[in-house]
Amino acid sequence: EWSMFALGWNWDPVKNFSAAMAYKLQALQRCNRSLYLNVSRLRQLPTTELAAYLRKCFDYGRATMYATSSMYSACLLHALRYFKREQFLVLRYEDLMAMDAAATLRLLSRFTGLHLDDSTAAKARGQCQPARLRAGKQGKADAPPNAYSSSSPHAAEMLAEAAPQLEAVFAPYNALLRELLHPRLSWAASDHRKVARRTAARLA
Repeated sequence: EWSMFALGWNWDPVKNFSAAMAYKLQALQRCNRSLYLNVSRLRQLPTTELAAYLRKCFDYGRATMYATSSMYSACLLHALRYFKREQFLVLRYEDLMAMDAAATLRLLSRFTGLHLDDSTAAKARGQCQPARLRAGKQGKADAPPNAYSSSSPHAAEMLAEAAPQLEAVFAPYNALLRELLHPRLSWAASDHRKVARRTAARLA
């Protein structure tokens, strides 16, 4: 999200990922210091107080709320006060980008109970297939991925710089997510590492 708003659309003047995330996290801490990174206390909040906290400090999930929009468990915690766990289908972005588009539609169809015909599923494969799955025989995609971070010459370095702190920040929220959803739901370090463009060019 940050790469789109900062590098692609120039909505965000902060062009360094670590600085942008630090600014957002500081704002979250100022909003409510007692709940900042305090998942155990977050869980104990009455529903009305939890909703008020999310509205105020998560700013309704608006654009450029990079840190809070990635704290999935806080929002899910609130949603589960109203809906049953089995009413949610949760897919990691990394997994979604590795899934065949038609298979994804069939999964959604089974989960929701909505009808899906073969012709619609075939159209999805032609129009919505992830770039890495559109790769030709030489391993090159027929279209670039829809991610501005992929075209940034310093994306790998900025991500490597930010990763240690962000891993620590998100650890309690990810632990809560595993508790709410499934114990095996997690991210490996490789999920948020990128190969430097210079290295990638040598390997191509």
